[in-house]
This record gives sequence, structure tokens and C-alpha cells, in this order.
Amino acid sequence: MPRGIRNFAIFAIALLSSWIIGVNVAPTWTVERIELDVKTDDEGKLYYVYREKPAYFEAVPMAQAQLDPAKIEGSRTTPPITEEFVSVAETGRYYKLVAKRHWSYWSLLPAVVAVLLCWLTKEPVTSLLGGIIAGALLMGRYDFTGEVLIPSLATESAAGILLLYLWLLGGLMGIWSRTGAAQAFAEFMTVRFVRGPRSAKLVAWLLGVIFFQGGTVSTVLVGTTVKPIADNEKISHEELAYVVDSTASPIASQLAFNAWPGYVQAFIF
Repeated sequence: MPRGIRNFAIFAIALLSSWIIGVNVAPTWTVERIELDVKTDDEGKLYYVYREKPAYFEAVPMAQAQLDPAKIEGSRTTPPITEEFVSVAETGRYYKLVAKRHWSYWSLLPAVVAVLLCWLTKEPVTSLLGGIIAGALLMGRYDFTGEVLIPSLATESAAGILLLYLWLLGGLMGIWSRTGAAQAFAEFMTVRFVRGPRSAKLVAWLLGVIFFQGGTVSTVLVGTTVKPIADNEKISHEELAYVVDSTASPIASQLAFNAWPGYVQAFIF
């Protein structure tokens, strides 16, 4: 069987499986409880700060909550609401209850589809799109454009990511590559420092330490810079990607003057 037909058949089977599971398997609901740092304004209204702006809310006692975790946890019945604010009189604390659903081990199916397609086709973008479609079918969102792509991409945070990483940083890397700056750096390092594959990988690691701004920024900058060096020393792109990626985020996470500490702190406290 030709490879293209085989890959298409696997892709079709994966999507059909996602649709069948989404239709026949009811999701399991859980409730996430988020403690709020509540303040009171001059009019006595309760609010908490969300994205540097006050967010007002009205809370109900935990005993009257529709999203009581004791009733929702493990249930396969869709709750009437997905968000609710509650107060606990005994402690004087306020919480935001968020109902979430999962499909047990079937929740891994979109990731498995993406990895399998990437392994078969060697095309990561197409494979990731296949994983997204599988996830949409699993959740019963058949309007792929209106219910998946637009709500995910037409947001302020997504626009910021596209503008910063895709346009500005991507454009900078394109100019760097087109003007020969990366090749000139590779020739300079080859003459002064690089003596073989091992020293070339050491340079890639060292640049990952120097460009510590963040995991994504460091990966793009270092990858574009050291790729000519790796090509000259016959280092595979897969090995180079491992060296670059295993240096970027670990280094950034240990430094106090970038976004990583705040991101990690949100999971701790």
C-alpha cells in the first residue's frame, strides 16, 4: 500500500474513533475549587483582581451551591452551570467553582493521534491539526471553525502570542537568516572554538544559558543561530533540538527576572 494512502487511512480511522467515542462515552465531571483574594470596594461590593482589573461577583453559601463538589465529583450528568462563586462561613473565604469534564483515558486520544501522525508523516503542523480535529470530535464540537478555531485564536492572549512570536520574533529570525548573520556566527565559532561535534553541542548549550529570556524565545534564537554549526559538524537536527530544548526552559525557570518564576508560583500558592 502506498505511504500516502496508508497515512490517510490511519488518519480517517483515528477521526472516526474519536467521533464514536464522543458519541457513546459520557464525560466524567469534576469541580475545580479556586480560592480568591477578595476585596471590598467603597460601595461594599466584593471583587477580586483578574488580569489587573477588578472582577465583581456575587457568592452563595457552599451549602446552596449547584456545583457542590460532593455532588458533582465523578458524576456523568451535565451540571446546570459551569462556574459559580461560593463562600464558606466557617473560614470566611471565597472560592470560584469551575466544572470541568474529562473522558478518562480516552482523553489521551488526541495526543496519541498527533504523535502517531507526526511519526508517520514527518509533518508536525499537519499532525497537530489532526490531533486538534480528533479532540474536537471527541468533545462533540463539529463546527470546527466556529467552536474551536475562532474561540481559541480570536482572543487577546492569542493575538499577543501571534504578534510577538510569529510576526516579530519570526521576522527577526528570518532577517537574521537571510542576511547571513547566523552563517557568519557559525563561521566565527568554527574558527575560534568549535573543534568537532562535541564542542559544537557545547556551544549550543552555552548559548541556551546566555539567551535566558524564556523557553520559547531561547529555543528560537539558539536554534536559528547554531543550526549552521550543527550542519557543518554533521549533527542531526533531532539531537540539536534535544540540546537546545533541554537547556532553554530549565535555565529560564531558575532565574528570578523573567516570567517563569511567576508562572511556577501560580501553581504553588
